Amino acid sequence: MKHWLWRTASALSLVALGTLLSFGMFVAWVVLYPEDQDPKNIDYVLWTHGLNQNMNLDHAIAGMTHDKWPVRIVKGMSKEQLKKRFGYIRTLDETPNFSSCYPATGGLGRWGDGTEAVFLRNGPWMVILDKGKVVDLVLCKGY
Repeated sequence: MKHWLWRTASALSLVALGTLLSFGMFVAWVVLYPEDQDPKNIDYVLWTHGLNQNMNLDHAIAGMTHDKWPVRIVKGMSKEQLKKRFGYIRTLDETPNFSSCYPATGGLGRWGDGTEAVFLRNGPWMVILDKGKVVDLVLCKGY
């Protein structure tokens, strides 16, 4: 009986220690990355996985600028899915301030014929769609 009690107490103390360490790491994560524009912020990370519906979408787009692989967020989406995910999208005609981001010929260069481009909200992200699905994401920074 004494041996059983010792093993149970040891197991419970290890579980408690693991729980405490996990909670401490979570708190440290939240404290270290407080700005929701940071791609390491908990709100942004949850949003990229579709788990945070309350994310400020303008801040999410700003966070995508520092994300290591932002195209994963939109790759394969349709225009309707982009609208649902980002609230609204804008056409090339609606974004004259980014006109130098794409060729003056109206074509999209390396993406070929049959492609179109839209912008995410008022942000600098140009989304390239081919046959109605997102194939690339271009940051039009400094234009």
